[in-house]
Amino acid sequence: MIEAKKKCILIVDDHLEIMRTLVMNFRARGYHTLSAGDASAASALVAEASPDAMILDLGLPDMDGGELIGKIRSWSNVPILVLSGRTELDSKLRALKSGADDYVSKPFEIDEVIARVEAVLRRTKDSTTNPYFLLGNWRIDLSRHHITDLTGLNPDLHLTPIEWRLLEYLLSRSGGLVSQKELLQAVWGDSYENETNYLRLFVSQLRKKLEPNPQLPTYILTEPGIGYRLLAARTEIEEYDA
Repeated sequence: MIEAKKKCILIVDDHLEIMRTLVMNFRARGYHTLSAGDASAASALVAEASPDAMILDLGLPDMDGGELIGKIRSWSNVPILVLSGRTELDSKLRALKSGADDYVSKPFEIDEVIARVEAVLRRTKDSTTNPYFLLGNWRIDLSRHHITDLTGLNPDLHLTPIEWRLLEYLLSRSGGLVSQKELLQAVWGDSYENETNYLRLFVSQLRKKLEPNPQLPTYILTEPGIGYRLLAARTEIEEYDA
């Protein structure tokens, strides 16, 4: 029997004891780990080793972790879990807006951190059977995570992993009303059903990227007090592959 390849977790923290705790516990659960104490080393490891997920402290000695997230997101979709002593809501929202997938505050329970990482890994499994969708002039290829302007006037869109998962779920229910609770559970997990601030932030981000006028959306519609409805057309791949 061929042994399954171990998932690789990159742990980025300048506190040695926290690093040791995370490394020991992830290895005990069958993961391979890499570690870095600053942003420079973290960026190099993401590029060289392509880890399956990254745990990141925001207080790094050479760069703020939020800035590092933004830089990595310009060229990598590695799932990022922030593990930080910054507990205020603004810090969490800034990290998520920069491209983080999840946020856990210090002090933390190791079982929660591992569960959050495993949830992120489950959510980021590649899909290989999705069709194309049309959203105005945007053609959305879910299998390859490409969004192309059919007019050729705009460059391809870049979405963060969370934005992709939110868009994918809305597309899977295209035309139908999806409740806030359903979206939160589908994209983030059962324990997030009350985190409506997460949802508002990422819906706003999607609108800024996809809507001609984000203030007057025509594709991603809000049903006040209930949820969201996405209006998109499904199309066959062959129509645009010639």
